[in-house]
Amino acid sequence: MKNKLKEPVYILGVGCTRFGNLLETPEIKGLTLQEMAAEAVKEALEDSGTDPGEIDAIFVGNVTMHTSTLPATYSQIAKWTGMQFKAGVHFDGACSTTNIGITLGAMGIASGVYRKVLVVGLESTLSQPKKLSPFDRETIPTEEMWLWTDYCVNQAYSVPQGYDIFPSYNGIIAQAYCKKYGYTIEEFEKGMYELCRTRRLHGSMNRKAIIQETLEDEAKRFGFDDPYAFWLSNYNPFLAWPSRLRSAVSAADGASAIVISSEEGIGNAPNLPVEVKGWGVTISDLPWYEEDPTYMHYDTLSFEKAFDMSGITAADIDYLHVHDCSHISSICTAELCGYLPKGEGLKYAEAGRLRFDGDRPMSTHGGRHAFGHAWAASAGADTYEAVKQMRGLCGERQIKKIPDISVIHTHGYAMVSTVMVYGRR
Repeated sequence: MKNKLKEPVYILGVGCTRFGNLLETPEIKGLTLQEMAAEAVKEALEDSGTDPGEIDAIFVGNVTMHTSTLPATYSQIAKWTGMQFKAGVHFDGACSTTNIGITLGAMGIASGVYRKVLVVGLESTLSQPKKLSPFDRETIPTEEMWLWTDYCVNQAYSVPQGYDIFPSYNGIIAQAYCKKYGYTIEEFEKGMYELCRTRRLHGSMNRKAIIQETLEDEAKRFGFDDPYAFWLSNYNPFLAWPSRLRSAVSAADGASAIVISSEEGIGNAPNLPVEVKGWGVTISDLPWYEEDPTYMHYDTLSFEKAFDMSGITAADIDYLHVHDCSHISSICTAELCGYLPKGEGLKYAEAGRLRFDGDRPMSTHGGRHAFGHAWAASAGADTYEAVKQMRGLCGERQIKKIPDISVIHTHGYAMVSTVMVYGRR
């Protein structure tokens, strides 16, 4: 049958470091990139009850070579994690990298070639090697970090004052959304404020998030009794009007890892296996949109492929994460896939319905703003959260009804649109 796995594939274990800054964040400060990746791998192996010797292949993803100096990512990480001489490859799907790795591993398992596969994503976006040493690191100037990120697209776009992600992903989409659905800028501001409050609330309950401070507490720290006044202040400047700084991504360093397995490989796994029910991947390029900036056709194709492969509809989704480097873009994507009614996403955010305890929970780890965005590792962190939610292990941010179906969407800049569908076994 077309677009179906011949054999079931399961996620047995997940691992993720804290997302932060290798130069500052206590949990990862001073680690080499290999050590950071090994931490995520160790957690995933323990979570799955898997010995390194049981892994048949290791797929390692990394995007910004300029900051990692790991062109031989697979061979180095394999040696550091006890998997030398295994099959493997280095790959790059930009911000969709780790979930692309799951699709590659799942196909290898369903074909019968492998029984267990390890997928790793690692990234440093905030620091770079100092001179020639891979161990001594220094801060990357922000403008350089974004310039190198543009290499993920095509070097033709990587020129100062050339293509700029922020207006196209934030301001233009925001203006188009308001015009399309009749929102005033004031209504848009209020919706974005409430959505940020939700993401920051989720981040405050997640010890692995880069930002663990609620928006209310941050406002107080800057002397504001009214957090909405703080939102409208110069401390939260426009990134690309009418979208503000705190409606966008927080760059981070981090690593994630996933152990996937055949039915045969489950054995005495200590935790509930989560089935990889299906996925959809669609490749595009700039420009991201045509006449309507709120609609991205490749996302429609990815959701259609994933829903078809897994046999679900939007009504079956219990938990959703969509790529939210731009909060307004995430609202558009949630509406596009049918999880939220078209034109209603901002109202759902303002009513608190997107919180972990709401009826349409989204991005309960904190999303790209509060949890942070470590390019190649982030899709794996999204999957990490989905698996933990489906096992009922998220503590105070646990969704009230444990999800049976979770859907994870990522944008690999520009553009690897990926949709993953996971189900409780």
